[in-house]
Amino acid sequence: MAGNISLGTGTLTIIETGDGDGDGDGDADCSNSVEKSSVVEQDKHTANDVNVANDNDDDNDDTNNPTATPPQLTPLSKSNRLKKYITLTIISSLAFVSAYESDLQHVMTSYSSINDNDYEPGSAAYFVNGFEVVPASTRGRNYAMVLSGTSAVYHFIIVLIHLLDAVLCDSTQRLRKMFQDGSELELVLIVLSTVWWLIGTWILTSIHGVAGDGRGQFNLYFSTWLCLISNVSMVEMWLIAAGHASVYQAVSSWPNRAPGWIKIFIVTLASLLSICDIFFHYENVEVLPERLQIKYAEVLTAEWVCLFLACAMSLVTAFGFSLIELFRREEYHVRNIKSSGEMSLEGICLASLVFVWVPIVVIATTDGACSEVGNSYFLTWASCAVVIQTFINWLQDWRKGVQSILLEQDREYQESMQASRVAPMPSTYEDDDDSEDEEIEVTQPGRI
Repeated sequence: MAGNISLGTGTLTIIETGDGDGDGDGDADCSNSVEKSSVVEQDKHTANDVNVANDNDDDNDDTNNPTATPPQLTPLSKSNRLKKYITLTIISSLAFVSAYESDLQHVMTSYSSINDNDYEPGSAAYFVNGFEVVPASTRGRNYAMVLSGTSAVYHFIIVLIHLLDAVLCDSTQRLRKMFQDGSELELVLIVLSTVWWLIGTWILTSIHGVAGDGRGQFNLYFSTWLCLISNVSMVEMWLIAAGHASVYQAVSSWPNRAPGWIKIFIVTLASLLSICDIFFHYENVEVLPERLQIKYAEVLTAEWVCLFLACAMSLVTAFGFSLIELFRREEYHVRNIKSSGEMSLEGICLASLVFVWVPIVVIATTDGACSEVGNSYFLTWASCAVVIQTFINWLQDWRKGVQSILLEQDREYQESMQASRVAPMPSTYEDDDDSEDEEIEVTQPGRI
């Protein structure tokens, strides 16, 4: 007799077989067959189906529940970048006012000290409180006003979003998400502002610009550079807030004097661009005092050659040593090891740059090509300063290396002295006693 018993998740089959005589006297043999593999597999599938169903139910509950609390976001009023946005708004406004007052009408009426004797015919410049001021052209003034005014409105809107965060974010949190730490949209806004001021600073402070070399537009010049520096620092603040290493930290982490070489390369490149701007374009400037035209024309060719040579030497040397540190093998990078030959070569290069830059700065910034207040003046001094600073750092590391060598030699000497003191000395008395015994044995052979 055979029968099937259903167990819900599997099937148990029981087969009963008689003894063949058909009497059913209980001599039957039973064999039970259980399909265990099918039961286990069905149990596994059933458990997986239950888990998937539970997950789907949880997702549906979260989706269909409109009262689910979103993740908490930091209020924008507590952002560490709010102060920098306010600073950019104020400085951009000052730059706008300076650009507005840079034309001829305001130069003549803004200062009561100007009279007829303060103007030289044909010079296109006025002397205001002892400084020569060149009025801006209409096109240059309009560009400066658009540049600074757009930046002021741009950052003022961002400041309003931060200050009105408690009111605006009651209905939506999109604005708050835009300016959270690590927000890519905020990074785009900061980078756009930085590029905006980078291009504008070059145009305004070049020899053609309103605040170029020798034009006397000091307020517009310094406010323009402050806006650019503030935007660059904003990028640094965003990187730190997002959990990344800032550009300054990344550069400072390079071994040896790599940070100094990178500074030399960047500052010298900017200095070279400003010198080239004066050398190639001073004759074609739209509004330039006659005094400056004569001054730049009388600069000796040797002075221009020395300036270009100093910048070229600095750029090539800084680029080479930066690449050496960048591609240094890992064990040298970690242990901060440099060969004595490389150390000596680096010191010779730095000393040569110092001896080249110091006299050039003295000559060019007194009554030479870079003597007017502007990019060439400040960048030439900055190039000389970073070269001297890097050379001083090399001297300090060189002295530390010499000191470590002397200390190592002294340590080896002390160890050798201690080893010589601890070593056992041969005893002369024991040798004398042994020799006497040998003599006695020889002189008295018959003694027992």
